Amino acid sequence: MITLYDLVFQDDRRPSPFCWRTKYALAHKGLKWTEVPVGFTEKDKIAFASSQTVPVIKDGEIPVRDSWAIANHLDKAYPDKPLFKSEMARSYALFINGWVDTQVHAALAPLIIGDLYDRVRPVDQAYIRESRGKRFGSSDFTAVQSAAREKGLPAFRLVLEPARRTLKEQKFLAGDAPAYPDYALMGAFLWARIVSPFELLAGDDPVHAWRERMLDLYGGMGRKVKAA
Repeated sequence: MITLYDLVFQDDRRPSPFCWRTKYALAHKGLKWTEVPVGFTEKDKIAFASSQTVPVIKDGEIPVRDSWAIANHLDKAYPDKPLFKSEMARSYALFINGWVDTQVHAALAPLIIGDLYDRVRPVDQAYIRESRGKRFGSSDFTAVQSAAREKGLPAFRLVLEPARRTLKEQKFLAGDAPAYPDYALMGAFLWARIVSPFELLAGDDPVHAWRERMLDLYGGMGRKVKAA
C-alpha cells in the first residue's frame, strides 16, 4: 500500500498543487493509496523521508519525496500505464513541470494569497505570515491580493499562452489523453479552486475547457473536492 503525506488546511481541505500532481499520477496508474494529513508546522511527520515539504510517499518501506521524483519512482516501480511513454515524453513533462513551478505559480500566488491565508489552519498562520510575508514583502495578504487582482489577472492569463496554443490543437497537453504535463498544470488550478472563489479563466478560453475535462478525470476526482 502506498501512503501519501498530504498538506492539510482548515476543514480538511487539501490544496497543495504538488500533492495533486502525485494524486493524479497515482490515479493515472490505477494505484490505491491512503493519505496522512500534514500541516505546515508538522514537519516531524515527514522527517522519516528527510523532507521539509510534501508530497512524500511511503511505498511499502520506501520513502520518496518531491512530486517529480515520485512520478519517476512510480513509473519505475509500476511500469503499467506509464506517465512518460518515452524519454522525449519525460523531457517534455520536465519542461512543463518547470514552467508551472517558475511561471504559473509565480503569477497565480498573488491572486489567491489572501484567500489562502484565510483557509490555513490557525496553528499554521504564524508560519504563513512569516514565510509568505517575506516572499511578498508584506504580511497584509488581503492588500497584496487586491492589488494583484487589479493588475495581475491579464498577466496570469498571458503566462498560460503556451498551454492555450497547445489546447487549441489537442484535448490535453500530452495529446489525445492526459499525462504528467497535464497533472503538473492542473495542480495549480486545484490549488486555486480549493482556497479561492476567484475566477481565473474566461469561459471561452481553451484552458477553461481543458480544466473542465481534467476535473472529470478518474471519476471526477478533482471536481469532488470541496471548492471555495
